[in-house]
Amino acid sequence: MAQTTNKLNDLQLRRLIAAKEPVAISDGGGLTFTLSKGGTAAWVLRYRYAGRRKELTIGNYPDISLSAARIEARAYRAKVDAGGDPATEKQEAKTRALAAWTMRDLVAHYREKSLTPDNFAKTTIYYREADIEQFVLPRFGSREVRSITSIDIVHALKESGRTWLMTKRALTSISQILDHACGLTILAANPCTGIKLDALMGKRPPVKGRTMLSQEDLTKLLQGASDLIGRENALALMILLATCVRGAELVEARKEHINFDAQSWWVPDQHVKTRTGFLVPLAPRVMEWMQELITLSGDSAYLLPTRRADRVAKYGDVPVGRTTLWAAITRAFKRGDLDIKRFTPHDTRSTAKGHLRNMGISREISEIALNHKLKGMEAVYDVREEIPERRRALALWADFLQACEQGTQPPQPHSGKVVHLRRVA
Repeated sequence: MAQTTNKLNDLQLRRLIAAKEPVAISDGGGLTFTLSKGGTAAWVLRYRYAGRRKELTIGNYPDISLSAARIEARAYRAKVDAGGDPATEKQEAKTRALAAWTMRDLVAHYREKSLTPDNFAKTTIYYREADIEQFVLPRFGSREVRSITSIDIVHALKESGRTWLMTKRALTSISQILDHACGLTILAANPCTGIKLDALMGKRPPVKGRTMLSQEDLTKLLQGASDLIGRENALALMILLATCVRGAELVEARKEHINFDAQSWWVPDQHVKTRTGFLVPLAPRVMEWMQELITLSGDSAYLLPTRRADRVAKYGDVPVGRTTLWAAITRAFKRGDLDIKRFTPHDTRSTAKGHLRNMGISREISEIALNHKLKGMEAVYDVREEIPERRRALALWADFLQACEQGTQPPQPHSGKVVHLRRVA
């Protein structure tokens, strides 16, 4: 009589794995050894329920040995003989376990799978983590995810005592986490949907207008910058102004991405708010400032390495803190050493934008200089990394800043001269 079960042995299994060929071979009684293209070996029980073929994954080999797989398969077959459906029961048990997740469980999964540098910029991750630790976990950490309602969220937002903008950020953070729960099928719908801050806190406060530093302001700021905020900070400020990048993009700049031969600096995807890297053309004077920073930075991989010995001891070679430059400028204002308009990090970009337009640079090129995305068909067809119009515009702007730094009259653009965007088919 032909053997109907226990057809396999461990030697056969080791040979099948060594062959590295996908296979599905029966041990009898529905127990099947499978090997995937990726090399994963697993036990699968095949059976019929209500006239339909079903499969149940028992586990991986060799985590579950041949003898253990036979014992489990025998127990599952007994359930089938008694009218049960082990595959459905296992899926239901998994669903029940997911439904019982607490918000703390969900946050851990969200951090691992979604809140990563591949998906978000470092700044976004920093603020999302702050919201998780200061708002989400203290209020909902021990709660089962499926028990959280929109009323609970509204109450927590009202009780948080946050400003309008900080409340909006907290709502965004918890909404993204609960979207993650929907993706895991823990929730059928996101309870944040429909929550309106206007109804909860009134109309959004007016957004503070941007500041444009005048030529006189820039001259006062840049001429004495090294004495007021230190040489490294002064160089960082001039590069920030001249390149029109965001502060975080400059802080993360690595020397390996600066190409003096090509007169350019590549800002990689992971350092960019929009997650799309871009090329920054470097004017001769900007390269001189960068060369000086490289000399001051020593063996660090960063253009602006941390200057604190305790951070080096704890973290190794890391960049300067994101607030270092602005803390130095704030101290200068508080001492009364700066008699100019108060400005913020974003105002370096609005200052550049305003002066570029005053120089006759077109709206499109001034937008590209700030790495703002063009709209419509222009964005579809113009996919250049090296943009000569941008290079010429930033060279004019660097000459202007150099004149302010040296206290000389900046070069005046020719009347009516406009640098237009060249269309590329």
